Amino acid sequence: MVSEIMDVHNRNLIRVARVDDFIISDRLVSLALTQLSENKQVLKVFRPVQPGGSEIYLKPVEEYLYLDRPVSYYTVMEAARQRNETAIGYRLQSQTKDADNHYGVHLNPESQMITFSPGDRIITLAEQQ
Repeated sequence: MVSEIMDVHNRNLIRVARVDDFIISDRLVSLALTQLSENKQVLKVFRPVQPGGSEIYLKPVEEYLYLDRPVSYYTVMEAARQRNETAIGYRLQSQTKDADNHYGVHLNPESQMITFSPGDRIITLAEQQ
């Protein structure tokens, strides 16, 4: 189950409720608009995100990649593409309680080397779960 927080100022509720999967709507929308303003080509990715189209899923990293090996984010994107999905980020289980690291959610990350562990998730746009 994924919880939606409409106002970023309510994020402290996440700590109290100990919710693991959540989206802060205004932050997600802001990041998407920032991407669009910097690169109009990104619109092709966001068009399917409408009623009847793709939805956002947090899927186990093990479905895409081997664990405990450094990979670039480009590798993550390619693994998702091979499944007809679009990777838009990832969530690190080790950071889920860390507000300074956005509770482990990394959207549109730089292409740096990442070593995934059990419990980590790939954030994807996909037609179905």
